[in-house]
Amino acid sequence: MLPNFPKPLPEDDKPVNRTVNVDDRLYQYLVNVSVRETDLLKALRRETAQYHMARMQLSPEVGQLLALLIKLQSPKKLLEVGVFTGYSTLSMAMAMSENASLVAIEKKQMWLDIATRYLDQAGVRDRVQTYCDKALPVMETFLESQAGSFDFIFIDADKQNLLAYYHLSKKLLQSGGCIVIDNTLWWGNVADEAFTDKDTCIVRELNKTIHQDLDVELSLLPIGDGLTIIRKK
Repeated sequence: MLPNFPKPLPEDDKPVNRTVNVDDRLYQYLVNVSVRETDLLKALRRETAQYHMARMQLSPEVGQLLALLIKLQSPKKLLEVGVFTGYSTLSMAMAMSENASLVAIEKKQMWLDIATRYLDQAGVRDRVQTYCDKALPVMETFLESQAGSFDFIFIDADKQNLLAYYHLSKKLLQSGGCIVIDNTLWWGNVADEAFTDKDTCIVRELNKTIHQDLDVELSLLPIGDGLTIIRKK
């Protein structure tokens, strides 16, 4: 007699939403019990808060997750596309091993100057090579001699070139390496058809592209503004 297996769910059956809705009270609890922000990172976050573009800064729990991913993977050659004032740069550099190196690309010198000052204070400036330039030409130059040589790439830059950053990163990344992309839920706008602005449409297209890319494994986490973690097969 055959065992009584449960009937398979219909193909259109939707999973139950078990993701917690994080309001301000729960978010503060999350920070209180999980985030171990150093005094230097806290100082950088506070300094950045004075600028009108401060909302571009990585949240402390995402910075801590980045650092944890690096400690788990122990990458030796890292690339950052988009620095801003350097919260992510500092988080990663302090988590790297002493023999690891990070290449950080930022198109605005004033942001790089702030980031560099904090890297100096942390004593990790010698592990970070900075480029004040647009990311695409720098990444294309790297392809000529460094294709397949990076093992960790973090993307947090302009949305206009997001798809190009992803495709170039795949070529620069070695097998088994990780790409981490910030802002992949884009303030929730990606799920609202009423938003048809260019940036929202690009983020939607990126998410679709990654989901359909069988060369990678992925997980889109509802942390911060959405964080996608990708592993190249």
